[in-house]
Amino acid sequence: MKRLHKSICFLHVWLVLTLGLAPATLTLAQGTIAYYQPPQPLFVLGRMLDLNGDEQADVRFYDASNYPLVYGATKVSGVGTARLLVLPHVWMADGGSSLVPLPAGFVVGPISDPSLLWAAQDAANAYGAALLLGAYDPETVGGGLVPIGPFYDMTAFMGIHFQIGTDWYYGWVRIRGGTAGPSEDGQQFYLNPPAWIVDWAYETRPDTPIFAGAVPEPSTWALLGAGGLLFWWYGRRKQTG
Repeated sequence: MKRLHKSICFLHVWLVLTLGLAPATLTLAQGTIAYYQPPQPLFVLGRMLDLNGDEQADVRFYDASNYPLVYGATKVSGVGTARLLVLPHVWMADGGSSLVPLPAGFVVGPISDPSLLWAAQDAANAYGAALLLGAYDPETVGGGLVPIGPFYDMTAFMGIHFQIGTDWYYGWVRIRGGTAGPSEDGQQFYLNPPAWIVDWAYETRPDTPIFAGAVPEPSTWALLGAGGLLFWWYGRRKQTG
């Protein structure tokens, strides 16, 4: 467990040094994006997420806790051929990886950084089973719970590369991670912290990168809104004509 905790600390340092250099002035609106936001954030545990509404899951979130419960964790993997952007735990004997928490504006696309990997569920060394967040009990007096996972108590984006038919598409999913311990109402205790899917999007042009957090351009929204108003006006005119 200590090695795992150290690996997560390393990931946070890497994020500050690498992802912190992403341009802060990027325009996060693109005109060829499919964007989805559910009415309420989706609880991730046990969730099979379909990114493009074709009734085929692209991402799986699952409970990776051990029992008796001293270690709680949620992991995530692609479904089928879908690949997630991960940081492989090359320093750990049993492999595994951590899902990379991307900042807004990060370019989700081909990766030149050798420390990162687009990993499918069947990737070698269990790299396709990425840690999202968790916590463990060190079972020491006064030790308290030890948080682990890159999405613990933070909101960030995950990168995904998935297929529709024979074409490949890049996308992002915004995830809000919770914390271990008692729930806000005091009715539950979470050793495995809760997390929620806030929204997601993908670039509709094959093999085209997308900025993390990018949504359809304001002009696209305006066009859709204007079209809706036109149909409303036309319907009203027919009713009063």
